[in-house]
Amino acid sequence: MLSGLSAKVVSGIDGLKELYVLPLTLWTAFAIYIPLGFINVSSIKLYLPLLRSLVVCDTPVSEEVYSGSLHCGDRNLVISISLQQEAWLVGLKLLCRMLSGPILGALCDYHGRKPVLMLSISGITVASWLMMLACDLNSIPPMVILSLALGLQGSTTAFNLCFKSMIADVLDGPSRAKGFVVLNHCDVFSRGISLCFVIWIQKIQFMRFDLLCMAAGILGLFILAFCHFALEETFNGCGNGDSTPQAKALAGFGGLKELQAPYQLLWSSRFLQIRLAQMLLGQLGNGWESIQDSFMISSLGWGPGDWDLFNVPISSFREVWGMLTSGLMVQWMLQPGNSYWYIQMSLSFGSAMLIIQNFAPYSALFLLVPRCFLALCPGDGGADSAFFSSQFPREAQASANGLLIAVDNIVSGFSRWLYARFLFDPAARGWQAMLPLSARTVFTLLSNALCWYAWWRYGHPKAPKMRKQE
Repeated sequence: MLSGLSAKVVSGIDGLKELYVLPLTLWTAFAIYIPLGFINVSSIKLYLPLLRSLVVCDTPVSEEVYSGSLHCGDRNLVISISLQQEAWLVGLKLLCRMLSGPILGALCDYHGRKPVLMLSISGITVASWLMMLACDLNSIPPMVILSLALGLQGSTTAFNLCFKSMIADVLDGPSRAKGFVVLNHCDVFSRGISLCFVIWIQKIQFMRFDLLCMAAGILGLFILAFCHFALEETFNGCGNGDSTPQAKALAGFGGLKELQAPYQLLWSSRFLQIRLAQMLLGQLGNGWESIQDSFMISSLGWGPGDWDLFNVPISSFREVWGMLTSGLMVQWMLQPGNSYWYIQMSLSFGSAMLIIQNFAPYSALFLLVPRCFLALCPGDGGADSAFFSSQFPREAQASANGLLIAVDNIVSGFSRWLYARFLFDPAARGWQAMLPLSARTVFTLLSNALCWYAWWRYGHPKAPKMRKQE
């Protein structure tokens, strides 16, 4: 038994080493992704502290009571105003991302990955400089400049679809899953650094956000220069995909084909329609996360931040465990049958844990214990991302991901409003407090059912034979 376990450990280590054997072009892209992700995540996490620092009122600032503002000592007023401002800015950014996602994806498929990536880097860089001006410029209201900055950033952000499309360009078949897993590792590493930085900034009560925005802008310029000189273009179709079904269908649109491509792809791909419906339902279920902390405070009597105190270690363990087992999982998932059955078992187990969590109003254990069990499950080794990518040709990769971004952003905002406005009642107790959890369960189970159907229809080991028979 010990020898068998030792062999699996050795195999896992070898698989982890093999995982990082990737083309130089992808490593160059990942070298861009890490600092870019740092700027992006840090800016999102610091929206609220930055807004608090700019609130102005007649109450003088006191050293005894930390309000978070440089110009107002009324802490309750500062918190109230900054929350309303954040809701507006985040909503504006999500709306811009929803509208621009399919367009940027189509441009990425017609004109290459590198130009769109450089546009995205330029967008977040200019947004950082605008945020700096909002902190220092008194002649223009800060919210006007910040709205312009967030609108610009939302309209140009296309990081994920660019990097995922690069992976699909460079790697084929089973090896493509390796690229998606390493991209996830880079994301975990970048987010970890960002969160540590954000916590440190808030703990030392640093309030010169103009300096942070200026530093982010300078770093953005360096990343942009590195991308221009060091990164190679991975997609050479660049608008010449006349031999593809999508290009033939769009031949009559002339110069508008870039704008029409995502919707033509959606019309022609049954798989993409299923995937978008799955994401829509999944995001409706994920809206629960926006009220989790409030639910624990109102229904179970926890203190502010207590939920994060318990949840962050569980989530962190899951990410680290997923990284450690990713090498072995990627090798194991090379077999189509293994990928198919793992996804089915994962969906079944996750659904069972989800149902148990409905009883959380009676004890926090119903919420925490299932999360611990889910954290013990290894990741899918990039199987789901590779499965999605395998359904589209190279010239449609970014367009498909752009549609996912559009659905993700519009439904994320709506689901937050749905739970906060209609499904969550802070005064509810017992079975009445189960309403948001029950809604989450229904949405997620429907999403899982669509995922199961998509894998059965397009990812079953016998699927190619089934399609030929049809």
